[in-house]
Amino acid sequence: MKKIISIIFITALFLLTPLRVAADNEHVIINNDDDLISVEKIADLNEDLHRIEQNYDVSIYFVYDTSIADSESEVGKYAKSFLDKHSPATNNVVMVLAEHYYRILAAGPQADLISNNEDKLWNAFYSKATNSSPDAFGEGIKDYYQLALKLINSEAYTSTAPTVTGNPLVNDYADLLSDKEEASLYAKLRQVADKHGIDVVAVTTNSTNGKPVEDYADDFYDYNGYKKDGVIFVLDMGEREIYISTSGKCKEYMTDYGIDQIFDDMMSDLADGQYYDALVTYAKETDSLLTSAENGQIVDVNNDTEPDRFGAKNFVISAIGGAIASLFSSLILRGRMKSVHSNYYAGDYIVGNSFVLTGASDMLVDRHVSRAPIRREETRLANSHSSGSSGGSHIHTSSSGTSHGGHGRHF
Repeated sequence: MKKIISIIFITALFLLTPLRVAADNEHVIINNDDDLISVEKIADLNEDLHRIEQNYDVSIYFVYDTSIADSESEVGKYAKSFLDKHSPATNNVVMVLAEHYYRILAAGPQADLISNNEDKLWNAFYSKATNSSPDAFGEGIKDYYQLALKLINSEAYTSTAPTVTGNPLVNDYADLLSDKEEASLYAKLRQVADKHGIDVVAVTTNSTNGKPVEDYADDFYDYNGYKKDGVIFVLDMGEREIYISTSGKCKEYMTDYGIDQIFDDMMSDLADGQYYDALVTYAKETDSLLTSAENGQIVDVNNDTEPDRFGAKNFVISAIGGAIASLFSSLILRGRMKSVHSNYYAGDYIVGNSFVLTGASDMLVDRHVSRAPIRREETRLANSHSSGSSGGSHIHTSSSGTSHGGHGRHF
C-alpha cells in the first residue's frame, strides 16, 4: 500500500466535486471528469482497453473514487473486491485511487510480477498525470496500462512505429510541410474526423525502421490510441511508398477501388513534390468516400458512385451551350456559302487521267482485333493487395491483433 505524497496532487484531488461515473463494462472509472479528464478521453481510453482485453486476454482497470473510505486498509479491500467482480481475462490488473491512498492489485498468473513492479506502475501514471499538458491525467492512465501490458506480455508493444502524445492527426516526421500547411491540413483532417466520428491521420516519414509500410501504418494507428474507426495515410520518402490503412467501419466504407482513386488523384502532386496538395486530396476524397458510404453507396469496382468532379449540372449546361454554339456556327457558314450547289455526278469532281493504278495486292480488310490494356508493373504492395474484379477490401491482421484494410503503391 502506498500513500500519495505530492501536496500539489492532493490539493487537486480535494478540489474535485464528486460525480460518480461507473459501469460494469468500463475499464476507466472516474468520480469526477470536469477538471482532470474529458468524457471523450475516458471513452477513448475505455475503447483502447477493451481492444487490449480482446486481443491479449488482459483486463486492466483504473478507478479514481473519492467516496472510497480514505484509509490504507479500505482502499486495499476495495481493490480486492473490485477484482473479484471484474476479472474476465486470464490476467487482471486494477489501480485504485482514493483521496490520499492508492493500491495496485492483480489477479492471474502474472499477479506477482505486477505486485513486484507496483512502484514502477504508479510512477508511470504519476509522472505523466501531474504535468501541465492539457490531457496529462489521461496520458498518465495510458502510460500505466501500457506498462502493465508490457509486464504481462513482453511482445505486446514492440512496434517500431513512433509513439506520439495526444493522438495528433498530422505527424510530419519527414518535415515536408510548413507550419502554416501543417495547421491547415490539421484543420481539414479534424473537420473530416468530426463529421464522420472517426480518426483521419496523416504521417510523413523518411524511414519505416525496416518494417514494410503496411506494418508501419497499422502499428502507428494501433499503438497510439486512435479510435476503433479510422484511416491513416503514410507517406514514406525513403522507399517512395504511400499506404492507406483502414480500421473499423472504414474497412468496409473505403474499398481498395476507392483507395486507388485517391492514389490516382494524388500522383501528379507527389511526382511534383507538392506534398501538401497531395495530403489535401487525401482529406477531401476520404470525406467523399465516407459520405457516399454513409448514404448507402459504397464506392467499389462495380459501384462507382463517387460524385462526378465535373458535376451533372455542369455537364447538362455545357451540353446545351455546345449545341447552341454549333447551331449558330452552322447558320453562319450556311449563310456564307450561297454560291455553292449540289452536283449529282461524281465524275465532275475527278480531273481527267489523274488516277492511275500501278499495283495490286490481296489485303485482309475484314478482321476482328481484340485489344487489352498493357498491365503496368505495380508496386509489391499494389500487386499483393489488389482486390481484382471481386471488389471490397483486402483484410489483414496487424501485430496488435487488430483487423485492417487498405493497400499502397510506389510513387
